[in-house]
Amino acid sequence: MAQSVLLHRPPAVATRLPGTTTVAGPDIHVGTPDYGVHAVESRPGSETAIALAAARADVIRLEFSVAVPTVGALARVVGLVEEAVADAGRDRAEVRVVLDLEVVLAADERTARRKRSHLEHLDALSGLGWSPAATRVVTTPALLAAEVRELGRRAGVDGVVLLPLAGGPAAEDELRALVA
Repeated sequence: MAQSVLLHRPPAVATRLPGTTTVAGPDIHVGTPDYGVHAVESRPGSETAIALAAARADVIRLEFSVAVPTVGALARVVGLVEEAVADAGRDRAEVRVVLDLEVVLAADERTARRKRSHLEHLDALSGLGWSPAATRVVTTPALLAAEVRELGRRAGVDGVVLLPLAGGPAAEDELRALVA
């Protein structure tokens, strides 16, 4: 299982990974976070699945998709999760809401703009009904943590899991070093 790095946690959520530091804001992880042996994770894809996850899961993992194509749409889903958690009679602090986020690092802002443009072009050629490029973070190492924190804050999630779009384990190691 990939190592995770905790960068921040919202004060409203009391749990944290062992051996990590707590700072205000959403956690930032790289790869697959280890929430513990007994943690129940869910990736709900519908309102019914959200209700089931809210009643049983310790971690609810969300992602951008055709159904959730923007940060605003994601924030609305987080609101649905919070409502469902309350309806299930659970305390919000018992459930972690995490966003899986694809990232692309570029050496400088000019290269980042070029990579963003290439991804947008590929989306246009694919004929998809939404633009995945609009929901990826394409940035420089210097701006990565700030951009991810801001996106997580706007979405209202407890944590963000960075998933490198390319580069495999080496890219994960680079991301880990940047958010450590």
